[in-house]
Amino acid sequence: MVQKVFVLQEAGEAERYMQLLRDVPAESAEAIEEALQLAYEQFPGRLNDQLFVTLFDHLVYAIERSQKHIVLPNRLLWEVRRFYPREYAAGQQIRDFLNRRLQVELPEEEAGNIAFHLVNAQTENPDMERTMLTLRMLKDIYSIVQLSSGQKIDENSLHYARFLTHMQYFIERVLDHKMLGSEDISVLEPVLDQNPRAYACARRIADYVQKNLGVEVPREELIYLTVHMIRILT
Repeated sequence: MVQKVFVLQEAGEAERYMQLLRDVPAESAEAIEEALQLAYEQFPGRLNDQLFVTLFDHLVYAIERSQKHIVLPNRLLWEVRRFYPREYAAGQQIRDFLNRRLQVELPEEEAGNIAFHLVNAQTENPDMERTMLTLRMLKDIYSIVQLSSGQKIDENSLHYARFLTHMQYFIERVLDHKMLGSEDISVLEPVLDQNPRAYACARRIADYVQKNLGVEVPREELIYLTVHMIRILT
């Protein structure tokens, strides 16, 4: 039963897809299309249709590499697995489905690669380089917070999940140059003095952004960062 009809609006994407279909065995093409359906079911309304071609293309060559026993390292596997657990879980599901269906052995790295495509497909303007930058920034910010904490962060806690979400939106605002700057949050000002360790951690994050991107973090963002640091550090 067809659950989703993919309409490729751009002629270049449509031609690319047709070329792939000509070159891919029918069994593989059908299995990949079913795997893509799994992805869209996991993230309803959140994945752009461009993913259909880009991930289809990636999986075609991933299957070919598996059949030739070629494994390419995924240098962002740790970051994807830690900072995008839902996308990584979907990547594992798709990898396992293809392994069973096509009798291949896609490695764990491919679960990370699929997850990376899913992360990228949820952005307003999909850009692989920007998604890679976001992952690197999440890793660096996580390291700053971990050092400030002085103890292992509970990655199964609700505070950690909220921290990740806030950091993802924070990085998005930084990269889009749309950071908070006019909100009246003076009522939260005492938070900075009352929580020096959390404020110091937030300041380190702001200094990191300034040093690496040349972007100054406004005081409003600093206050919100401090609030989230209080939760994750305690």
